[in-house]
Amino acid sequence: MSQPARILRLGHASIGAYLLGAVVPLAALAFVVQRSVLPTLADPLAAAGLVGLVVSIAGLSLGSFLLMRRATRRSLARMERDNRRMAALLEASTALASAGHGNEAASAAAGSALDLTEAAAAFVLVRDGGAAAPVLLASAGARAAELLAQGGQALQDLASLAMEGGRPALRGADGAGEKARGAAVAVPLPGGVEALGALAALHVGTDAGFEAAEIDALSTLAGLASVALHNADLRHAQQNFFSHITEILVAALDAHLAYQGGHGKRVAHVANALGRALGLDEARLQRLHFSALLHDLGMLKLDRTQKMNARTCERHCVLGARMLAPIRLWKDLAPIVQHHHERWDGTGYPDHLAGEAIPLEARIVAICDAFDAMSSSSSYKVALPFDEVMREIELGAGSQFDPALVRVFHALVERGAISVEE
Repeated sequence: MSQPARILRLGHASIGAYLLGAVVPLAALAFVVQRSVLPTLADPLAAAGLVGLVVSIAGLSLGSFLLMRRATRRSLARMERDNRRMAALLEASTALASAGHGNEAASAAAGSALDLTEAAAAFVLVRDGGAAAPVLLASAGARAAELLAQGGQALQDLASLAMEGGRPALRGADGAGEKARGAAVAVPLPGGVEALGALAALHVGTDAGFEAAEIDALSTLAGLASVALHNADLRHAQQNFFSHITEILVAALDAHLAYQGGHGKRVAHVANALGRALGLDEARLQRLHFSALLHDLGMLKLDRTQKMNARTCERHCVLGARMLAPIRLWKDLAPIVQHHHERWDGTGYPDHLAGEAIPLEARIVAICDAFDAMSSSSSYKVALPFDEVMREIELGAGSQFDPALVRVFHALVERGAISVEE
């Protein structure tokens, strides 16, 4: 039910209560006084006094009713605002929890600040290394750019004050010379030793100001935003770490397999093209990319002087999967690495899976691995002509390879999206 409807319903209820609890008894009292008491009073002054008393009681009752009704309306309006803020904080919590990176988290926090305060604009400012003042990370509000251009330095100063003091900083709301232009508040984004930055909101207009409840809500939002920013930074650091570790492993694998340098990168490049053509989402594309890069990782566990045969190849699939499985961020790659030498007809290795029982990403890597092995030269073989490579791929459809994937692969080759790197 909307606030106006609640107020109207409350008004009807209070009027009914007033009629039953005050007006009806007063009317009965007035009737008794007029019919039974006044006729017995000989003194006109006493009669006038009695009438005045009844009228005063009625006036006091009406005044009390109006005051009570006003207080109830205010309480209901305050409860409605508190409920809206609570709902906005819950929505903000969900949005911040799903933020994938720092800019997304900051934008969600700025937008939520508008919902909490109905301000004209909101900003997230953060520390930037050795910079003297915090820098803008995100903003929200139709007038954000205009207000930032007008008072960017004042906003930075207010944010710095909140960050250094570790508590909300206000400007204009206390009448300190700037209320005619609006009011601003900045709350710190809590960090470890020092604040990460500040969340600021701006009101405009002569009646602009921030209630204590709004500042408390902004402080709660700042705490949520700080956690989201920290988590986003941690995810970025993890991704950066594993990207570099992958590069190191791929380089080590190339050095180990001196006869086939760059194989993993070429397989990953072709697999990415095929995965995108199949409409895989970003999470699966990322999984496909890393598994293609590392599909031969198990070779690092084998002596490179050892003669390569079917049993050796079977071992490198299992060894690679075992190396990846204990690593939480790479455990989803293990089944792909283990099964990239399975065949569509079930005669592959190591587990003789067939058809769609083979993970889709493993089926993709299988085609791309075979394509690069045939089309690239190595120390022990010469690359096949491109037409012959494609003929071998198409002959393997339905036996070695997923026939549907072969058709998509062939279409990509026809469009020039897949070719042999020179």
